[in-house]
Amino acid sequence: MVLRIMWFVKNLRQCEKNSNLIKRWKWDISQIITSQVQGQAKYAVIILNRPLKLKKSFLTSLWNNASVRVTVDGGTLRWNTFLKELPENDRSSMKLPDLITGDFDSISQEILKIYEAKSCKVIHTPDQNHTDFTKALMELNKWCKSNSFEIDHAIAISQSSGRLDQIMGNIQTLFLVKDKALLDSKTKAYIVSDDAVSWLLQPGDHIITVPKQIGVGKKVWCSLVPIGETCSQITTTGLKWNLDNQPLKFGDIVSTSNTFDGSENVTIKCTNTVLWSMKVPDLIDS
Repeated sequence: MVLRIMWFVKNLRQCEKNSNLIKRWKWDISQIITSQVQGQAKYAVIILNRPLKLKKSFLTSLWNNASVRVTVDGGTLRWNTFLKELPENDRSSMKLPDLITGDFDSISQEILKIYEAKSCKVIHTPDQNHTDFTKALMELNKWCKSNSFEIDHAIAISQSSGRLDQIMGNIQTLFLVKDKALLDSKTKAYIVSDDAVSWLLQPGDHIITVPKQIGVGKKVWCSLVPIGETCSQITTTGLKWNLDNQPLKFGDIVSTSNTFDGSENVTIKCTNTVLWSMKVPDLIDS
């Protein structure tokens, strides 16, 4: 009897240990796409060197409600152009960048001097072993540590058009966020590209809240794409075409052009890292 109790306790402890190894994440992008609740989250906005096609009302709200604002190399020029196109009253209410970073091969010294004169912190990052996006996150992390400040989200404003290698480079940066600890482990990193938001799902269990404005329809889409390696098993709920312990890999199945089934949440259990993307209506002018 004693041996049975000891065996039971040993196995119970092992089960508890194994259950603790399963990582769980909750994702609610309403905190960053809805102006009414943006102020409830601490987040950073990073403007990359791509055309800014987001709705002016959305981008101005996202920028001004951010805890930290960063423009990256030519993204500073893009931001400066965006400001010039705003009505004067709106322009005067826009906050200045906290950080301007990059190797500065895509921006004029004239623009840099304008922002330096406004006491913006300008950091030259000439290291060519990393992209300007990666280096910008490094500098953001340093800024947060030096100011004893934590952020919940880091939101990069980019685009899915243009050079494919640069698009893949941005996804590589998402990998480096975890693998090279570019940000605090509690900070979630996203890429907002036109009317879509993308981020990496690490191995484990995920619950993704589906914002009310997304709804269900032909124009609404989401996707699960294995990047860097095969995802040996993935199980989902809340999608029109769910996966049940299936592999995802190029040359076989990748879950592009999927959509939602009307549930409030999507659940995903994956054994390997996958890229999740979802359309968010009304981020750009149609």
